[in-house]
Amino acid sequence: MGRIAAILSFIRSSAHGAKVSDVKVDPGGGANVTAQHFAPAGDDAHPLPGDYAITVGVPRTGSEAVVGYVDPNSDQKAQAGDKRIYARDSGGVVVVEVWLQGDGTALVVNGAGSFRLSPDGSIKGDNGAGSFELAAGGNFLVNGVTIDTSGNITSPATVTGSTVAGTASLTAAGKEMKEHVHPAGTPPGDTGTNT
Repeated sequence: MGRIAAILSFIRSSAHGAKVSDVKVDPGGGANVTAQHFAPAGDDAHPLPGDYAITVGVPRTGSEAVVGYVDPNSDQKAQAGDKRIYARDSGGVVVVEVWLQGDGTALVVNGAGSFRLSPDGSIKGDNGAGSFELAAGGNFLVNGVTIDTSGNITSPATVTGSTVAGTASLTAAGKEMKEHVHPAGTPPGDTGTNT
């Protein structure tokens, strides 16, 4: 038989060389209980005081194990088929979440930015100061600049560099610069060779 209890503390410890965690709980009647924490292998979570635990008896006199927890204060957002993992600060406020959604979306969010992998394979990141997106078709967009799948770069603003080298072609204001010459005498007074 199990019972629901309020968590008082969560302590990492070692028992006979095994890394374990002890959970002190108040079952709401009688003495407080210290039980061992059990969760799936590879799942490392640290509940907070004020969360609730479900304890079950184990075949040792007076022994119990905690097999699940409830955070009673944070909004639960997961929909059917979703898996959402979040971390809280010491005050219980959610500070980061990883949300795997049933439509194939993966979302990572914290107070400073977000990252989204969409079902079509597109990836988008944003931190309020800038953003990037790898579109489903392969074009990469970063802060308004587009790099297409052929490597062409399009910018809505100025492109500045200490050297601009065009090995096959260079166009400025619609004029091809390769083999573009000005005859001698242009501008007036220039009597040298074609330039």
